[in-house]
Amino acid sequence: MRFPKIALASAVVMLAAACGGGSGDGDSSTSGDAPDTLTVWRMGDASEEQNAFMDTVTGQYQELYPDTEVDIQWIPWGEFSQRFQTAIISGGPDVVEIGNDQVPTWAEAEALYDVSEFVGDWEDRDDLLEGAYANGTFGDAQYSVPWYSGVRALWYNTDWLRDLGHEPPETWDELVEVSEDIEDEYGVPGFAAPTDFLNGIASFVWANGGEFATQDGDEWVGQLDSPETTEALEFYAGLTVDGISPAPCVGLNEVDCAHADFVNREIGMFIDGPWARAQLEDLNDEHADQWATAPIPGVDGMAPAFGGGSDLAVWGTTEHPEAAFDYITVLNSKENALPYNEVSSMFPTYGDVLESDAFQEDPVLAGAATQATGDLRLFPDTPNWGHVQWELATIQNAVQRLAEGESADDVLPELNEELTEALNRDEE
Repeated sequence: MRFPKIALASAVVMLAAACGGGSGDGDSSTSGDAPDTLTVWRMGDASEEQNAFMDTVTGQYQELYPDTEVDIQWIPWGEFSQRFQTAIISGGPDVVEIGNDQVPTWAEAEALYDVSEFVGDWEDRDDLLEGAYANGTFGDAQYSVPWYSGVRALWYNTDWLRDLGHEPPETWDELVEVSEDIEDEYGVPGFAAPTDFLNGIASFVWANGGEFATQDGDEWVGQLDSPETTEALEFYAGLTVDGISPAPCVGLNEVDCAHADFVNREIGMFIDGPWARAQLEDLNDEHADQWATAPIPGVDGMAPAFGGGSDLAVWGTTEHPEAAFDYITVLNSKENALPYNEVSSMFPTYGDVLESDAFQEDPVLAGAATQATGDLRLFPDTPNWGHVQWELATIQNAVQRLAEGESADDVLPELNEELTEALNRDEE
């Protein structure tokens, strides 16, 4: 077995703490031995439905390890970074849920176990979406496997498009055409383009061959003023300038901009994940039988989408890596894919499952499931991205200013300089 190297600065502490690393009181470090307790860190807040699902998984796992207790611990997303840092020094769990954009960071910190030798024998590995699987690769090793993704898609009303003689739009030109026809026929804006919606805006940038930033050696170079990104941002903001998207959506996110208007039939289409269904039904479910999703339109077809979600990893100091990986294969089995979707509205990362009737025959799931089998991407892999997205809101501000009528020549070079500086700042 190959354990990850321990960073020199914490080697002494780690060696002292490894025996208490969350794997129970088992006295053998030989892989395959059953731990007395297997500790699993789940991210987020527990719900009754989530706990019931995890109890079912525990029962399934105990068919393999009948004498092992499974300790599920819920870690709020806002605390995960601090908890991970502490666990590197003092010992952590056996299995950890980790944001799929965080795997390289913690693999580089040598906090995760190289599971390459285990995935090769996992019978379901070949059915995982390759793009999702690649998120867990760092260097020549595999440090995680994909569990679920949260993919956004285009929401629309089937009866409206049917009456207008339209299929869901597949291109930017069709998006404009369908939106204009909705407004002409029903007197409401055809599409919502909120400016505080980076995950949706990203699809338009990527669809046009643009990027937010690229890496040149150790430096990040902002690309907001590149021709491809500029054209995409101008198109998206232009939906508001041209009156296709309502002006009140400027400065708003997808929820505040579109949810209430969509369920009350005061807007034609918007972009969000299938998890929005419960929120929409709570607002007004009168027309819920007409709701459906389709892939996000791109320049010439389905756009790429932000593929946020979670991976599952074995913690680097576990004394029972094989038993820990066995838990991952149980939790992330095809058998559990649909039950977990039902409690979370998140999509499995198995292509064949996404193409099954369970997903393709549900109008709200179908378009998003198709989107999930396409080109899924992540934002620039740097810890400073959170500063750009959440604190500075650089890209959202750029789109807002464009939607308010400012020139791209004035806005984008200025904010691209801010973006580049922020991405290259010293990490705190």
